[in-house]
Amino acid sequence: MKRLYYAARYLFIFLKALIKANVDVAKTVCARRIDIRPGFLAIPLDAASDFEITCYANSITLTPGTIAVHIARDHRTIVIHALNVGDDPDAVRRDCKDTLEANILKFTRPEGAPPAPPALSPDPDGREP
Repeated sequence: MKRLYYAARYLFIFLKALIKANVDVAKTVCARRIDIRPGFLAIPLDAASDFEITCYANSITLTPGTIAVHIARDHRTIVIHALNVGDDPDAVRRDCKDTLEANILKFTRPEGAPPAPPALSPDPDGREP
């Protein structure tokens, strides 16, 4: 029951972030002078399972102004592109982690369960991940 509550809570939080991002992108597009700093950011992942990482990456991509670009082979980092990194890239990282990832983890993990270690898939070229 608790997981259902957190899933519904995440949906509400995601919809709120989606609306805010739409408004921000619309303001940027309609502005007379576009003052943005687009950029790529690497964000460390607390999400460990394929489901958690997929939910997180999809949430980032569905939010206007951001897109998930790459997930490290060891599943410990996600790279995103943001329309406006601004003067504080760490604030964008924190916002992604606090708004999206933290709430995904609340409904995907049983109470107090530590994350499962990510499974490393072998590199087809024979190199280490």
